[in-house]
Amino acid sequence: MTKWELFKALEGEYPLARHFTDASGNRYFGILQSIEREDGSGHSFNVRIANQSGETTIHLKTCD
Repeated sequence: MTKWELFKALEGEYPLARHFTDASGNRYFGILQSIEREDGSGHSFNVRIANQSGETTIHLKTCD
């Protein structure tokens, strides 16, 4: 996932649920709620996802 794709998933009047893959390769499905910068590199983020089980926070790395 690129930073632009991550931003597009957060923005929008009616955000859609989508798949997210964390830094360990685990897949999650839900609606992106928030993004926090993690390590200062600009490629590593903590993202909060709302799904059927509630909310979960994952560590995500972008490819750009």
